[in-house]
Amino acid sequence: MTVHNRRLLWELQTINEIAEGISQSLELDDVLTGALQRIVRAFDAVGASIRLRDERTGRYEMTASVGQARVQRFWNNAASWPSEQVIATRTAVVVEDLAPGVSAVNRTEFLMRSGISLPLLAADDLLGVLSVGAASPCRFDLADERLLAIIAGQIVVAVQNARLHDSVRRGKQEWERTFDSISDPIAVFDRHGRLLRGNTALAALLDRPVTEIRGSTCGEVGLCGGGCPACAIGRALAQDNPQCAEHAATTPAGAERAEITLADEQILSVTTFPAVDPASPAASVVQVAKNVTEEIRSARRLRHMSDELGKTNAQLTATLDRLKSTQAQLLQAEKLSAIGQLVAGVAHELNNPLTSVIGFAQLLESEHRSGDPARPAEEVGLDLRRIAEESGRAASIVRNLLAFARRQTAARAPLDVTELVQRVLSLRIYEFRLNSVELVTEFEPRLPAVIVDGSQLQQALLNLILNAERAMRGRAMRRLTVGARLDPRAAAVELFVTDTGHGIDHENLSRIFDPFFTTREVGEGTGLGLSICYGIVRDHGGQIAVSSKVQVGTTFSILLPARIDPPAQTDASILVAHIDQTDRDFISAALGAWGYNVTTTDRLDEALARYRRGDLRAAFVDRRILAGNLEAWRGAHTPDVALAPIVVMSTAADEGDAKQFGHEQASAVLVPPFHLRALRAALTAVILDRVGGA
Repeated sequence: MTVHNRRLLWELQTINEIAEGISQSLELDDVLTGALQRIVRAFDAVGASIRLRDERTGRYEMTASVGQARVQRFWNNAASWPSEQVIATRTAVVVEDLAPGVSAVNRTEFLMRSGISLPLLAADDLLGVLSVGAASPCRFDLADERLLAIIAGQIVVAVQNARLHDSVRRGKQEWERTFDSISDPIAVFDRHGRLLRGNTALAALLDRPVTEIRGSTCGEVGLCGGGCPACAIGRALAQDNPQCAEHAATTPAGAERAEITLADEQILSVTTFPAVDPASPAASVVQVAKNVTEEIRSARRLRHMSDELGKTNAQLTATLDRLKSTQAQLLQAEKLSAIGQLVAGVAHELNNPLTSVIGFAQLLESEHRSGDPARPAEEVGLDLRRIAEESGRAASIVRNLLAFARRQTAARAPLDVTELVQRVLSLRIYEFRLNSVELVTEFEPRLPAVIVDGSQLQQALLNLILNAERAMRGRAMRRLTVGARLDPRAAAVELFVTDTGHGIDHENLSRIFDPFFTTREVGEGTGLGLSICYGIVRDHGGQIAVSSKVQVGTTFSILLPARIDPPAQTDASILVAHIDQTDRDFISAALGAWGYNVTTTDRLDEALARYRRGDLRAAFVDRRILAGNLEAWRGAHTPDVALAPIVVMSTAADEGDAKQFGHEQASAVLVPPFHLRALRAALTAVILDRVGGA
């Protein structure tokens, strides 16, 4: 065999040996170290190294080296070897003799005399540098360079495979960590319903180590609903199994959801769906379970509470209907109670005119039967006129009683307060004389009319008068003062009833308008009289107040909005937007009594839409409605858009943005409790002062 052939055989054996060694592992360190060791043996070298590019930093770092310690130190000193030249040129560099570059002191200890460095190229990408050193000078020729270039190519492939393997392994580890970190149990089954993979949450649910659950059947896992193989797993597999086409035809495609109740009464919502790769025989099904125990129980409790609330609401509705009926009966009973107290005095008042009627009628009848000469016509006419006058007086008393006792509510209309009060007082004249009650009336002349239901106001006034009479029983001085005057600041007529009775204790003053509250003995009163008065006055947009001193007397005053402004020459209305119905009704009633058209709402969207239409005279808006969408109100209320002025109805001293809006863009701010004077002042600020009158 020739030297050339022996060389070729050696090269082939070297290449095969290194290729075999590289293929035995996918770990980068093992691959590189094994390749360098075989290169050192094959070339009888003293050392070898590989520098690879760090994929994160881009620098070429020493990755693997073999040889004695002195050689290792040499490889680690990049400046002592021309690998940097290889990196710069991407071509092989051969050093025939290293001795001239080594000092005489170190030359005796230095093992390498010659070396070669080659680039590790993957196409145009330089992965690193392979360097080999020998003990003798001029060791490496062109044939060695060619062989090492082939080996370098093998190393490049091995590096790429190792890095790919490392990337896949890291990806797998990351996926497994992610899979196991999911708090919901997840199960992956093969085409036979055996568990391929389950996360730690599934293992915890099964109370088994995660390493022991692989291979469990779907029935053992317990998320399939039972009845295997016609379970959720079987149905999912049937969707992609052509042999089960008949079953698949009755199975909906996609995910299937079901609720599973475990032995410990936990409730799981399980989603089952096929995850099949048609190119792979390892067909699989994935199940994801979510613990919905609390959600389901909460939903059940909510449904139960909803049912209970529905029943309670129905009961409350029925109770409310009964209360309304009872309230109407109580109101009527209160009227009848007041009428009962009027009967004695009214009976006497009726007896007087009826006695005159009967007497004159009997006299005329007697003269007619006796045949006596007829009296002059003037005398007979005078007697007949007296009969007519006394009959009219009796009829007037009866009409007053009927108007007071009627159940239906009359329409509100302009009313002369002085006339109404005098009509009520006429029903009690006899009782005043009988009980020695001094009546004093104080009426300002030419009072403006109030828009009221006369029957209701009459009832309220009569209740106050009757209370005053009771309070003065047993008192030495019994003076009842009743009158009316104008309150220009409130644009209202004030009715007042003052007595010289025993007065009301201070602790009871705040409760006297409460329903069923009374200081009388049991059986002497229902406790509804003053509550009814309060409701009647409030419904008319008015206010009722009381002041009292014990053993001195009590004054009740009723303030009713009056028509003191000329009628508005516009159809534009005032918007009252308030969440609380009581305040909303009071404000709208007061504005209506002053003669303004009023629109009311308790909803944000309705209030905004009505305001943006631009046909309002003013808007009284609750700050809670403003706060619902403050930006929308700000956007609507700009200097470029001529909209109605706003009165903010505030409910607290400090309200953040709503308070700031009130200061910046509102024309006035109303703070509860709302009084007629404050309401009139706000109205004056936004309407009357702007246009010189309503």
